[in-house]
Amino acid sequence: MTRTVFVTGARGKTGREVVAQLAGRGDTEVRGGSSRSPQLPTTVAFDWRDQTTWPKAVGGADAIYLGRPDVEDSPELIEQLIAAAPGAHVVLVSEQGAERVAADGWVRRVEAAVTNNADRWTILRPSWFQQVLTDPRYFLESIRRQRTISLSTGGTPIAWVDTRDIAAVAVQAIVDPATHQGRTYTLTGPAAVTTADIAAGISAATGTAVKAVDVPLNQAVAGAAPWLAEVVGNMFGRVHDGTFAVVSDAVETVTGNAPRAVQDFVTEHAHLWSS
Repeated sequence: MTRTVFVTGARGKTGREVVAQLAGRGDTEVRGGSSRSPQLPTTVAFDWRDQTTWPKAVGGADAIYLGRPDVEDSPELIEQLIAAAPGAHVVLVSEQGAERVAADGWVRRVEAAVTNNADRWTILRPSWFQQVLTDPRYFLESIRRQRTISLSTGGTPIAWVDTRDIAAVAVQAIVDPATHQGRTYTLTGPAAVTTADIAAGISAATGTAVKAVDVPLNQAVAGAAPWLAEVVGNMFGRVHDGTFAVVSDAVETVTGNAPRAVQDFVTEHAHLWSS
């Protein structure tokens, strides 16, 4: 039986990987949604702010891979999307340590929008994505040009996770909903490492010194809208207190494969920082 799966953010870090992994299966029709100009892996227009795009995206979907929209009214938008896709198994990407956020906090309200409204659901709580190191919106250019990685950690390590491993867990939840219904998985790499460790690894891989810069916590949220400053400030607080340093075995338990180490990611992508 063919399953129909709608993937939000099909051109995002995790969405594109979910689309790619599902596309290799013969039993799945994949709808990759994006509000940007149509190009692969986008197969259907989808805009959180234009609900006329929703019926074609979610109509008849057996499952939805839900990359949360990082907007203030995300909980309300998610509730409305779930109502438009009754019966669909919703796989939500949240963040590590979400259980430590106050119940009325944005992160928890996003999760509650799924768990309180979807008939079937799975929550994924990943650590920091390894792919931000190669993303021009995050660290790529600062590493390549300034030879620095600036991050507010207080020297605390992070159990960075590869988005390919996040997608692999998501795919298992999508294709085997009975096993993963009502489950919450914390997803990490195999070890927690400091930003200084990553800088040293990139230095060795590229032959050019890269320095780790620890940004003050207040600087990490400077200029953000009040609601977002609270969300980001809480997240960095959990980085500092070691929440993101906790290592989970969920990737291997669910997929049967060990998670990729950030050191291997650095070796694989060294050419991008050398350009």
